[in-house]
Amino acid sequence: MLRLGSVMVFSLACGAVWAEELQDNAGSAVPASSAGNTATADSNTSTADGKADSDITSDSESSALDSLETLLPESGEAKRQKLEVETISEDEIKPALRKLPQLVEKIQVEEAAANSPFLLLPHRPNYILPFTYYSNPSNYERDRILQHYSGDDDATLEDGNDHIEAVFQISIKVQLASGIIGKLSTLSVGYTNRSFWQAYNSDISRPFRETNHEPELMLNWQTKNNWIDAFGVSLNHQSNGQTSSMSRSWNRIIFSALSVTDYAVISGKLWWRIPEESDSDPWDPEDNDNPDIDDYMGPGELTLRFMPGNQTIDVTVRNNFNPDENRGALQLEWTFPMTKKIKGYGFFFDGYGDSLIDYNHYQQRIGLGIKLSDWF
Repeated sequence: MLRLGSVMVFSLACGAVWAEELQDNAGSAVPASSAGNTATADSNTSTADGKADSDITSDSESSALDSLETLLPESGEAKRQKLEVETISEDEIKPALRKLPQLVEKIQVEEAAANSPFLLLPHRPNYILPFTYYSNPSNYERDRILQHYSGDDDATLEDGNDHIEAVFQISIKVQLASGIIGKLSTLSVGYTNRSFWQAYNSDISRPFRETNHEPELMLNWQTKNNWIDAFGVSLNHQSNGQTSSMSRSWNRIIFSALSVTDYAVISGKLWWRIPEESDSDPWDPEDNDNPDIDDYMGPGELTLRFMPGNQTIDVTVRNNFNPDENRGALQLEWTFPMTKKIKGYGFFFDGYGDSLIDYNHYQQRIGLGIKLSDWF
């Protein structure tokens, strides 16, 4: 739309210049007295005047084209200007972090972009999995709502969710401030949207089965510790935006740490759930939507990233550390190059917490797609 509007404005401007040139040239070439002479001239004179008018028109068009060319860059392309932008020197980044050129580049680019009001930075990985297969589609919550409002305890929907669906994630952030607790500290606000789309299920009108929204306020900084290279703390809200018995949400304070070794990048998270009402009436919007979510999601997660060649392999594990009712999850991600800006992306999940609506349902999922941006 912006490009089309620019073309329209440019065309109108060129037309105005052309019309003005035609009018000025025509006015100066044909004085008022010549009008009477033309009216009384014989056929030979008329022919001569016609030739003169043709020459005038040709000259006017040439002049208008000259005026038009002055509006265009000499090279035929938009002129570019180099801007000097201050960013963090590589020497100010810890030697351990400098082992990862991609991470160094990300830190420098984000610092340079921090003062621009026109930039949204990638936060978590952005990806599209057009085809995924998950093992246990559940229609329980939809049927429960139908039974509740219809008064029929046996009511069920004829068509349900399919095993195959698309999954995509959009994650952005804006840096609010830097240098709060050291030069390499940043305060940012982020938002992550992860959607589960029944894109191929025409029987139920291809709905978005589940969408998880995750806004957060984050403070991150580089440490002087030899074992841990970066710390972070965030105030995190996660919700699926639903109502009634389909609502799922929780609020957490998340502590994170990152360490770079010669063999892998190790990152860990520990979270504390902010207490809510202990009651769990699914039809009461003020009650706790999912009081037992900690029993399935655990108190944190650990991720190992391996980087063989130009590929990455991420292994993420969660566990509730309850030997009597042990639950957790394993997630494997494989990223490989396709083009300069797009990477192939393979995904596998086994366990609990694949999505908020399924946090207490065991799921397996496998998918293949593309990744548009990564952690680094």
